[in-house]
Amino acid sequence: MSLLAVAVTYLLLVAHDAWEHLMVWLFNARMSLIHDAYGGHWLVSGVFETALMVFSLGAAVLTVHTLRNVVRLRRERNRHRVTADAVSERGRIGGVDVRVLQHATPAVFCVPGRRREARIVVTTAAVDALSPFELAAALEHERAHLAYRHHRAFLAADVVVSAFGWSRFSRIYAAQVRRLAEMAADDAAARKHGRRHVASALLEMCRVEPGILAPGLPALTGTDPAERVGRLIRSAPVRARAWVSALGAVVPAVAPVLPVGLALVPAALLAGTHC
Repeated sequence: MSLLAVAVTYLLLVAHDAWEHLMVWLFNARMSLIHDAYGGHWLVSGVFETALMVFSLGAAVLTVHTLRNVVRLRRERNRHRVTADAVSERGRIGGVDVRVLQHATPAVFCVPGRRREARIVVTTAAVDALSPFELAAALEHERAHLAYRHHRAFLAADVVVSAFGWSRFSRIYAAQVRRLAEMAADDAAARKHGRRHVASALLEMCRVEPGILAPGLPALTGTDPAERVGRLIRSAPVRARAWVSALGAVVPAVAPVLPVGLALVPAALLAGTHC
């Protein structure tokens, strides 16, 4: 989001005619002074139209990719949900409502959706393979995926990849989104059931090829299972100091608006110069 905000701010600055008129109106400043502050020899005719066209084209491309991915994902999730409802039985394990699927492959995964549409599916093989503590940890992992709405982050990552697939950065970004989502779900399960139980459940589930039953859906095996197991079996992480947590919350909030704030400084210094 910060990267997109910087790109939008840059396009607004390049579209200097509209920007200068906005600064004159906003700060009641003299047009000639504003133009001197923001103008330069690099300005050429037609820059505003070009910048507006580039911005509109980029917005249109992102909109098309977003709508296409939303439609595709909804169809896939509806298909998975209908299939799960048709071939599985309702159950309740450890206080969690689940769909129990008769299958020889151990698997635990969730089907995202609205509150009544979301499903957590567990196979009979997983129920047999996991201990009660491991099964509870696996189910809590899937509940965390649904509670944190990780499917929305996955959708945003897929849109970035589909729109900017030519960029290695976008592919790395999508992979990291999924990796961090799995770790966040691991941590949520570990806080309630212990790190060892989450790690042992993950190890047990990794004995088979992940993603066999429901490719593309959040599942316990997820991405980077070896790294996650190693992370879980190490000693518990040291709790971050208060100022580190505060910094982690402030920086993402400030970064998107910082370019705009810096761009307003020259105009703010000229406030009230219009007669």
